[in-house]
Amino acid sequence: MHPILFEIGGFKLPAYGALLVVAFLVSLFLLKREAVRASLDPQRVADAAIIGLLAGLVGAKITLILIDLPEYLADPKQLLSTIRSAGVIYGGQIAGAAGVIWHIRRHNMPFWKTLDLMVPFLALGIGLGRVSCLMAGCCYGSPYEGPLALHFPDHPYCEAPAGVGLFPIQIVSMINGVALFFLLLFFLRRRRFDGQIVALFTILYGVARGLIEIYRGDAIRGLWLGGSVSTSQIIAIIAVVFGAWLYYAKRKGQSSCPSPKSSA
Repeated sequence: MHPILFEIGGFKLPAYGALLVVAFLVSLFLLKREAVRASLDPQRVADAAIIGLLAGLVGAKITLILIDLPEYLADPKQLLSTIRSAGVIYGGQIAGAAGVIWHIRRHNMPFWKTLDLMVPFLALGIGLGRVSCLMAGCCYGSPYEGPLALHFPDHPYCEAPAGVGLFPIQIVSMINGVALFFLLLFFLRRRRFDGQIVALFTILYGVARGLIEIYRGDAIRGLWLGGSVSTSQIIAIIAVVFGAWLYYAKRKGQSSCPSPKSSA
């Protein structure tokens, strides 16, 4: 891990924030290119992504506070620590989606076509962003001494326990996000109905995230039922059910539309 990229005088550049920015910029650059390919206004799409990012950052922190609300109420000074925390990613995704939808509606952009275009690059941003978790030692895995086990040092900026073998969950999450990007991009260019890519993303990411949570070792995202279920797993189940319903509804709606010949 390398939580601080460099330090000049009293200024420290944290790897976490810097790499998140890089992940977003890479995803944004590729998104604008794909928008041109899809005959959508690349600047409008880029603006939607930026609004989604800003809303997502706020939503992720609010979700984190709500999950551990009793602790923050007992010690309000802890709220300052959320400035350096990314928060709960699912909360960020929900708030970010709301921001994107608001922008699309406001500018009368093609709703499902725009969302279908954007979600593969959301997956890419999530995957690349996990590199920052690896560098900062956060979102770490459960105790594990097998192949590719990670050992984090004792560092004031590292949340992971020092000197303990941990499952390489950040690397798994990164691979999952990047692989999901390529899979969704493949289906995007062969899309059969509006909303297909959004539904696929919701199902596939929900399933993957639910499984990945099994190997997480941190409790920051909230644990329930004696620690056996996390908040993210509950949201993942809801996401999978919603995605399956959306896929069925959109495909059925598309197939029920009369073709030009039958409507003549």
